[in-house]
Amino acid sequence: MIWAMYLPRCGKMNAVSSSGFGKCPKQEPMDNFNLTRFTGRWYEIERTFYLIELLYSCVTVEMETVSNFKLNISVISRSRWSDGITVSEGFAIQTRKEPSIFVYKVHSKLPRLISKYLPASGAYQILDTDYDTYAILWSCSDYLIAHNDMIWIWGRQKELNVTTRANIYEILEMYQLDPERLTLPKNGNCLD
Repeated sequence: MIWAMYLPRCGKMNAVSSSGFGKCPKQEPMDNFNLTRFTGRWYEIERTFYLIELLYSCVTVEMETVSNFKLNISVISRSRWSDGITVSEGFAIQTRKEPSIFVYKVHSKLPRLISKYLPASGAYQILDTDYDTYAILWSCSDYLIAHNDMIWIWGRQKELNVTTRANIYEILEMYQLDPERLTLPKNGNCLD
């Protein structure tokens, strides 16, 4: 599922690929991020390829504020194999240094040492949002000598219009992230 690391939006034209040698690049944090306006319901519109997400469609994310820096998060999805509904619950803690970056942990009965490596657990960054229409999320993981990153496009509605998508792709390019990496999830027959 979701969230992040960093890289300045300067004029350098080194495109950030989905994986590479070295540590994760740094992305510039979003200015004046408003946690209250960000909470609520979001629908997954596009994402980069992530093997585990091939099993799911119709992803909806519900977020509610628990405290000034903590969100309860429910990720509701449909299994593409069984057609059943799956709910994954967890919480995200906003970093104090960069409010648009969160550390997400899945609720689990597994020991903490193991549960922090569960799929979806990790750091996520909101690169950009207008709070009412779209949000761009990014996450990057380091693996000793290499890294791998992921992008999600969320919408308040299940679809985004062409103008909004074009704007999102321009924003991704400003962050030196290739919008060609995005895929459309299989969201046919989604229900609320």
